Amino acid sequence: MYISYTIALCPILAVSGFHVPFISWEKTRVTSSLAASRQDLLPSAYDTSLPAGLRGEAVRSAIKSDRGICIDFTSPESTSKNVGAVKVSGEGTVGFLNNKLCNTYASKIQDNSQSYTPGEGFEIKVERGISKEGGLLNSKGHMIDVLNVCSFPASDGIESYMITSPGHYGSKLFDRLDPFIFPLDGIKLKDVCPTEQKQTEKSRVLTFAAKEKEIAQKSLIQSILPSMEKWDIENILEFPSDKNECLKYSMKSEDGCDIEMLLCEQTYLPNCLCNGYTVLISDYSTNIENDVDVGAKVWNYATADANVEGPVALGPLEYETLRIEGGQPAYGFEMTGYVKKSDMINDPDVINTKASPLELRLDHIVDSEKGCYQGQEGVAALLKNKRGLPRTLYSVIFPDEDNLYEGEKDDEMYPTTQEEIPNATKNPEPSQDLFVLGSNQSIKVGTLTSVSEREGTSLPETVAMALVRRSDTILKKMKDLDLEIERNELDPFGENEGIIMPPPLDPLEGLDVVVGDGMTRGYLKALPRLRLKSGQNLFEIEWQENGDDWQENGSIMSMKPIDDDDDDDDDDDEGFELMNSEVSFETDDTEEFLKDEDDFDDEELKAAEEAARISAEEAARKEEKLKMLQKRAEEAMAKRKAAKEAAKAVAEAEEAKKVGELDEEAEAGRKAAKMEILRKRAEEAMARRKSKK
Repeated sequence: MYISYTIALCPILAVSGFHVPFISWEKTRVTSSLAASRQDLLPSAYDTSLPAGLRGEAVRSAIKSDRGICIDFTSPESTSKNVGAVKVSGEGTVGFLNNKLCNTYASKIQDNSQSYTPGEGFEIKVERGISKEGGLLNSKGHMIDVLNVCSFPASDGIESYMITSPGHYGSKLFDRLDPFIFPLDGIKLKDVCPTEQKQTEKSRVLTFAAKEKEIAQKSLIQSILPSMEKWDIENILEFPSDKNECLKYSMKSEDGCDIEMLLCEQTYLPNCLCNGYTVLISDYSTNIENDVDVGAKVWNYATADANVEGPVALGPLEYETLRIEGGQPAYGFEMTGYVKKSDMINDPDVINTKASPLELRLDHIVDSEKGCYQGQEGVAALLKNKRGLPRTLYSVIFPDEDNLYEGEKDDEMYPTTQEEIPNATKNPEPSQDLFVLGSNQSIKVGTLTSVSEREGTSLPETVAMALVRRSDTILKKMKDLDLEIERNELDPFGENEGIIMPPPLDPLEGLDVVVGDGMTRGYLKALPRLRLKSGQNLFEIEWQENGDDWQENGSIMSMKPIDDDDDDDDDDDEGFELMNSEVSFETDDTEEFLKDEDDFDDEELKAAEEAARISAEEAARKEEKLKMLQKRAEEAMAKRKAAKEAAKAVAEAEEAKKVGELDEEAEAGRKAAKMEILRKRAEEAMARRKSKK
C-alpha cells in the first residue's frame, strides 16, 4: 500500500531532478493535526495541501538520498524550534560548568590551534576543542535542557559555548543564568544568538544531515564555499573526528570582516535517523553587504531552487515529526524543569513532566560519580532507589487501522442511513493519561509527552512519546486481572517456518494501551535510539518489517537517466526509467513466474497450509480474547451500575431514617407541650379551689 505513495512521488522528483523545492515558511503554517491545542503553529517547508504521508515519504527519501537535508535552527520566520547559544569566558569557566551541569568538564585543553593567511590582510585561525553534552537541571534534579558544550583553550583557562536544544531559543538561557553571576565568579556571559529585539550581530545555527556523514560533509562544503570565496578555506576546511571534538574557524580581515564559525558533530536527532553536523556562524563584521550576513548567505545558497544537488530544506513541522519518531526528548515537552501551578492554571496547554535525565534515557549526560552540582540530590535519590526508576520514556504507536478518529467515518461499518453514534476515539494530545487496554482505566500506564503529525512518518499511524510507570507494577496489576501482552511469537521476517522469536528485552514492548476515557488505541514500543543497534537506520528497518523490497539507493523504486545513445527508444519516458520488478510488466518474467507456479511442490504446499492454520488459530485466539475483554467490560459496567443502585438505595434509606427521626422528635415535642398545657390548667384549677375556701 505504500508503493502508491512512492509512485505518486516519482513524477514530482523527476520533474524537479529529484529536488524538492523549498517553500516559504510564512505561507505554509500548519499545526500538527493531533496536537493542535498543545503546540504552536509549526511552519512546514512543503505544500501542506499534500497528504502528510506523502510529505513524510519525501523527507525520508531526502535523508536516504545523496543530497541529505538541512535545517535552520535560527529562522526569523519561526522561533518555535530555534536554538540559542551562550558563550562563557573567564578563569571561572570550568567551575561554572561543573556547578551548573550534571556532567564533568576538564579544566585544561591542549592548544592545537593553527593560523593561515590566505591573502594579504586576511587571517584565519583554526582551533580544536572538546564537545560534551551536559544536563541543566533544577534544584530537584528535573531536566530543563540538554546543552552541547563546546570548549576551547584560552589564555585564562578555557572558553565554552553552551548550545541549547531546539525550542530553547534566543536569550532564554542567557536570561536564566545571567542574574546569578557575580564579580567574584570570574566569568563573563555573552548571548551569541539573542532574541531578535536584542540582536546586535548576526548568528545562524544550521544543521546538515543525511544517512551517511560523508553526504552531510559534501552538502556543508558545497553550501559554505560559495559564501566564503575570498577566504579560500577549501583546502583547510576540516570536520570533527567524532562527537567529542569540535572546531572553530576565526576569520578576520583589515577591511572589517570578522566571522566566527563553530562546527560540531550534532544533528538534534538520533543517529538511527541521520548523521551530520551543526555549524554556528556568527558575523561580527562592520561591513555586512546589504544587511545579509554570512550565515544567511550559506542558507540561501543551500536551499536555492537552482541548487539541484544541494540539501533539501526542512521546516519545524518535519523536524518535530522526526524527533518524536526517533525518540529524542525536547525542551518544553519531555524537558520542562518545574512549572508553577499558577502557570498551569493560566495556560492549560503547559506541560509539566518533571522528569530526570535518567527517566528520559539520557544516562550519557550524567556523571554518576560527580558531586556538588545543581540537582545532584534528586539524581542521587534515583540512583539509590532499589526499585529502579519510577518512570521511563517510551514510544507509543497509534495505528490508523485500530482508530476511526472523531470526525471520520467508515461507510462500511456505519452506513450513511444509520443513526450516528458519538465517537469516543479522539486525537491523542500531550498530558493525556494512558491506561492498559481492557483494565477499565484501573491500571494507569503513564502520560503522553509529545504527539507527532498524523501519518507524518509516511506510515498510516501516529507516533507519540510517553513517560511510563515501572513495568513490575503494571505487570502485577495486569496479572491480577488476567491480562497479558499480545505478542507475535513467530519470526515476522521468515516464511513461517515455526521459529520462535526470543522474548523482547523490554518487558512492556507491545503493551496495548488506551488514551484517557476515550477509545483511542495504541501500543508501547522501546525508543528507536535504544532498541536499534549502532549503525542501523530506522527507515530501512521499517521497510524490511513491512516486507517491501529495499534497493541499495534507499528506495522501493530506482530512477536512472536514459543514455541518449540507447538503441531502444520505445522505453524512454522523458529521460527516466523505472527500474523495479513490481512495476515493470515484462512478458518473459510473467511466463517464467507461471512456470515456477507449476513447480510448486508438496512440501511448500504443506508449509503454506501450516502457515494458514497458524494464522487462523491466531485470529481465533484474538477474537476469543476480544470477546473476553468485551465481556469483562460489560461485567465491569454492570458492577458499576449495581454499585450506583446500591449507593442510591443506601442514601434513600438514610434519608428516610432522618425523616423518621425528625417525625419522632416532633411528636415528642407535641406531647411535651400538651402535658405542659394540662399541668398549667390543673394548677389554675387548684388555685381557684383554694380561693373559694
